Amino acid sequence: MDYKVVVLISGGIDSPVAAHLLAEKGAEVSLLSLDNRPFTDESTLNIVDQLVEKLKERHEDISYHRGTFGHVQKHIASECDEHMRCLLCRRMMYRAASTLAEKIGADAIGTGESLGQVASQTLSNLESIDKDFEITIHRPLIGMDKNEVIEIGKKIGTYEISIQPSICCMLTPEEPRIRSDDFEIRNEEKRLDISDLMDQIEFKKIEG
Repeated sequence: MDYKVVVLISGGIDSPVAAHLLAEKGAEVSLLSLDNRPFTDESTLNIVDQLVEKLKERHEDISYHRGTFGHVQKHIASECDEHMRCLLCRRMMYRAASTLAEKIGADAIGTGESLGQVASQTLSNLESIDKDFEITIHRPLIGMDKNEVIEIGKKIGTYEISIQPSICCMLTPEEPRIRSDDFEIRNEEKRLDISDLMDQIEFKKIEG
């Protein structure tokens, strides 16, 4: 039986490497890119398209979906504590990936997170992000340092694509929370109509 994983892919260095590693181990990978406009621009989407094309050179069975997500970020920006934005956004991304996984019959979701590389990926925050999710979450890069990830990216041809100029997420706070707990997360999420925001996401399978 095929094991299908929805892998969240951005224009960064890590997520295409994670997708490659999962595909290399035999998973059927469906990539999900979330369109964060107006908090990013077309350059990021173009980079993701290039990364998908490069990954398909090695793993031709990879499929690719894009989902609208800017409306989710707008609500987080207007309703929630700015220091918690990255955590809340990541949990909503997990929910989007879980929604697509249910639609296409996937068994798990995958991410390019690794421990401690950025503020949202501390052990405390990863634990908080994982709460309330029944679906399996794979993090093939979890114990790698950045140099290891870069070397794999260079080997598979994604690194040079990922380092092209683009606009990073404009919602990232100057002082993001590096520690969090369930109570704080759930209190902030009460400010959001999560079901409605998820219902508004439009998924499109990108062919080619």
